[in-house]
Formats: sequence, structure tokens, C-alpha cells
Amino acid sequence: MSSDSDRTPINLGDLEGQLFRIPEADLTNLVAELEKRALDRKKAPAVAQVMAKLRPRLAIMKPERQATLVRFFAEPFADLLYTSGEPRKAVGRIPRSTIVPCYKLFLEHADPSRVQRYQDDLEEIEKDNDTALIELGTGFWRYAAGRLREVLAAAERDKTRKRALIESLGDETVFAALIEMVGVLEVAVPVMELRKALPSAGLSQVTNVHLEHICTALNTVHRQRPANTQFVVFVILARLHNPSMIVEIMQRAQEAGTVADVSGITEIANQAIVSQTEEKIRGLEEKIHNSTSGQDLALQTEKFVKDILGAARAVSGSGSRMQNRQVQRTKSEMADLVRREMLEAVDGQVASSLSSLGDPDNGSDPVEAQKAVEDRIVSLMITDRFAEELGLERDVNKRLAELEHNIGAQTEALLSKIRSRNSSALDPGDAQRQLYTQVRMTELLLGPEKANQLRLEGLKLLQEA
Repeated sequence: MSSDSDRTPINLGDLEGQLFRIPEADLTNLVAELEKRALDRKKAPAVAQVMAKLRPRLAIMKPERQATLVRFFAEPFADLLYTSGEPRKAVGRIPRSTIVPCYKLFLEHADPSRVQRYQDDLEEIEKDNDTALIELGTGFWRYAAGRLREVLAAAERDKTRKRALIESLGDETVFAALIEMVGVLEVAVPVMELRKALPSAGLSQVTNVHLEHICTALNTVHRQRPANTQFVVFVILARLHNPSMIVEIMQRAQEAGTVADVSGITEIANQAIVSQTEEKIRGLEEKIHNSTSGQDLALQTEKFVKDILGAARAVSGSGSRMQNRQVQRTKSEMADLVRREMLEAVDGQVASSLSSLGDPDNGSDPVEAQKAVEDRIVSLMITDRFAEELGLERDVNKRLAELEHNIGAQTEALLSKIRSRNSSALDPGDAQRQLYTQVRMTELLLGPEKANQLRLEGLKLLQEA
């Protein structure tokens, strides 16, 4: 690691801007310090926000993390974790912010000396010794699940104790997450074996080998705890590239002779798909409010739309009418959100930027204006790829046509000024800069052939002038 004297301090306020410039050693130390702070319930929400910004780099770099028992506690349900600023929880997903309060609840009801032995043993195991980790986890996860199940059972028997438990955890979102954490921990070993057997993410094709591991996990959990089979499904869903694949997987599992209740599992899977699809709207809203690039936002939105279409396909054949209506409602909500926040809300800013391009003497920065218009054009082009699915073709086409008209009018006005050969009205240097700006806009809107025609015409007029 670089020394304190020659190291540039990490500005936590601009993590996104410098994320990939932070030295690996410094980032590793930063993550270790954040993990320590996350154990303080008051600091945990702020730490979660910082970790969410670091996650794109961590996914690539995968720095060595501290061998803490709280991370080991969360390992069986790691696939279900997500970052959410919403006071709600999607079915089959667990907000990262709920780990610390639930782990602290476990510590309150655990034997401190036994917990310390688990921590000591964990620190002695090499990080790549999967066999030893599973052996340790077999005892630890069972113990943690047992302690927490007793707390939940007592809360279910007594409404007063349940209210007190929810209050101590923070809210009902954490309580709901606790229930799912315990459910996974109770079947942690078969879940961990399944996680090891499947690709980490983006599973687009389930081979016979994958299916065999899935059936083994389903059968094992069904024999041990039939009610916990749903958590195996949640892990599978988290690994799939397209959630609609779950229906075919369950059909194949049934044909392969699984003893699990396939119809019940499929119903639970559909509930999770619908709930997680609804959560995507909240995620998109958050990204819209935090985004500074229309192009990036359009790309992210396109992915959300694909996920929703996948959910619609998944529940169309096996889901209930209510679930189908929920997915269609979510699709309508997304269309309204895109129209309101990504199209209409930006119209005024784009009009101002266009005005700056047409009148460079109005005091605005022409470079920033050009960037804003370029970003708008590209974002609309991307949005056009999924506009039909959301019923937004007219909205997008209208704005593209307006941009084409305005850019065309500005181009013609510029060429007219050049033809007039009035140097007092237009400096030759400014004329050339404006010409290339219009060429770039034309290229984005109408393609390189039209742009090149404009470039040649404009340069010829400049030479004649």
C-alpha cells in the first residue's frame, strides 16, 4: 500500500468519479474499515450506501475481505441480497441493510464463548478451503438458525413480543428479512452446494448437469424441511438471466422425478417474480433521480424493460390472473415513469441547449450545450428500441422529429450566414466550429452519409468565403 505521505485521500463524496482510480490496496483497506463500521447499527445505513457505490469495482477486483462471522452468517443468502432505499422488501430478496440488525439479534441470544470459537475457527481456515468452510458452516448456520427460530416462534405466540421484536429490529422490513434469513440458514448446506454448482450469475441455459444439482437441492430440502423449498427457488431465480426460465426448469425437474411439490414451487416462484418486478420500479426511480447521463439511464431502463417482459412471460402461462395483472400494472407504471421523468422532464433543458447551439453569443457554454443535445439524441435512440413495448413510440418519435427539424433549421441558418460572406456577422473560426457541431448532430440523427454531405458542403462554402 502507498504510504500516508504520498497517498491521495479517498474522497467518499466522489466515489463514482474516482472509483476505478483508487489503488487496490487502499480500496481493500477501505472495505475492511467499512465492514467494521457496519457492525454499528447507527452507521450501517450510511456504510451500505458507500458499499453500493463501490460494488461495480468490487465485482471486478474481488479484494480479499475480512473473515468476519457476520459475513459468514450472510453467505448462504448472498445471492438474495440487494441494495434498496425503499422501506419495503421484495419477495425472495433481502436488503443488505437488514443483515446487521438481524446478526445483532442472533448475538443477543447466542452463547458469546461459542460465537468466539466460531470466529477463531473461521480465521484459521484458508479462504479457498471450501470443504473446511462448509464443515464449519454446518454447525454455525444450524446454531444461528436455531437461536433465531426460537426468537421468531416466541414472537409468533405473543403479539406483544412480536411488536417489541419488530421495534428492536427497526421495522417490519427487517422482520420480514429475518424470516427469510432463518429459512435459508436452516437449509444452508444444500443451498451452498447448489450455489457452488451453478454459474454465479446470468445463467441463460440450464444443462442436464445443472438440473441434476437443482433436483438434488430440491429433494434434500424437501425431505428435511418441505416449507423451506421456496428458498432454493429464490437462489435459482437470482442466478437466472431470464426469470421466465424458472417455469421450464420446474417442469424438467418434475419430469426428472423430483419429490418436491412442483406446482407449489412454481406458484412461489411467480410470487417472487411479480414482487421483484414491482421492486424494479423503485430501483428505476432511484436511478433516474441520481443519474447525470440520459444515455446511461436509457441503457439501464432498457435492461429493466427486458426484465419486466421476462417476468410477463414467466407468469403468463403458470401465474394467476392477479399476478398477470400485477405485472401489466408494473409495465404501465414503468411507461408512465419513463414518459414523465425521462422524456417530458428533460424537454425544457433540451430546448435551452438547442437554443445555445443556434445562438452561441447568448452567454451559455456551447460545448456543454452540445454534450446535452448529443446525450438527448443518443438516449432517445436507445429508448426507441423499447418504446413499442411500453407504448411510447409516439412520444419518442415526436421528440426525434422535433430534434431533426430544429437541427435542420439551425444547419440551414448557418449555411446561409456562410453564403452571405459577412465576416462581421460570423467569424470564420466560429463558423467552422459551428459547422462541425451541426455535422455531429446530423450524424447522430440521420447517419454518417448525410453528415458527410453537410461537411463537404459547409467546407466548400467556407473556402469560397
